[in-house]
Amino acid sequence: MIPYLIVLFFVMFITFIESKKLSRKAIIVPSLFLILLPSLRSNNIGTDSKTYTLAYDFNYDPYRYGFDPDIEYGYQLLDSIILNFTHNYFWLFFISSLFVIPAYLLTIKKLSINYYYSILIFVTFGFYTFFFNGLRQGIAMAICFFSLPYLIEKRIISYFIIIIFAAMFHVSALVMVPIYFLVNLKIKIEYKVLVCFIFSTLISQILIGYLAKGNSRYDNYTREVDQAGGYITLLFFALIGFFVFVTGKRFRNEDVVFNRSEQILLCGLALVFPVAFLGTDPSGPQRILYYFTSMCIFLIPYVLKKYNNIFINILFVIFSIFYFLIITMRFGELYPYQINPIFEVF
Repeated sequence: MIPYLIVLFFVMFITFIESKKLSRKAIIVPSLFLILLPSLRSNNIGTDSKTYTLAYDFNYDPYRYGFDPDIEYGYQLLDSIILNFTHNYFWLFFISSLFVIPAYLLTIKKLSINYYYSILIFVTFGFYTFFFNGLRQGIAMAICFFSLPYLIEKRIISYFIIIIFAAMFHVSALVMVPIYFLVNLKIKIEYKVLVCFIFSTLISQILIGYLAKGNSRYDNYTREVDQAGGYITLLFFALIGFFVFVTGKRFRNEDVVFNRSEQILLCGLALVFPVAFLGTDPSGPQRILYYFTSMCIFLIPYVLKKYNNIFINILFVIFSIFYFLIITMRFGELYPYQINPIFEVF
């Protein structure tokens, strides 16, 4: 865990120092630390990393006869360009990190009311380490996250262009297309959540079955498994969503960032809960949850601001680090951290 904690410590320390001493939101130095950790890792880190790096390990060209129609072309194009120059998977991880980390940090800088706490949440709540496992979807999620200012500003063309670009890395990004219309629909949030829950209940099993039938990559989405990790994560964010809803009435009416972020979180939870009730593999369709729960990066600082209590803030920081330890050590094959063999000195 030491490498993860070192990166967390330096990122938060630099963010705090630049905020207090220079009155600015640190981007460059935290990005360097956050890019370094995933880039230098071995492909033993992350459940799907071995799959993504097969061509690098065995030194072959998977695109010699063209692209695989079952894998998004944007990712295959990126992968093929890298393989034309090198078979060292460091470059795949490094370039992917260049997509993910700046997309998150620049958006947080633009929208968050408390940059320090938002960065803490980004790292410790699993949004940072998500792409250590699902590389393609992690890239797509980061690009979708980058589109949020355009959703809030109702710049529909720019928003959809970014979402379509994200879908070129993972088709699940298209779930954010109807979200634009949903959050800008002028009806009560309670009705929106109810409609999402009913809609998901009616079609989720049919949709997952269709995906699995048409693409072997989604077979695990239909298998029932006994894995607690996905359900614990879902319950954790559901509790956060409930607490945000109960405490956020004033912000909901006064702040558009809070209003839109809350709607995305709660409607997303309502969409994913019926999928969880199917008993399917949590590593499958429930991964879509992270498109919505990333709104906690913006929402939780509002809750902390409302209470404005130093004791609560300290407890939150301690809890965040504790949660980070649990999810890193228990889920996603992220622990123990191993470095890419080409960087081993001894």
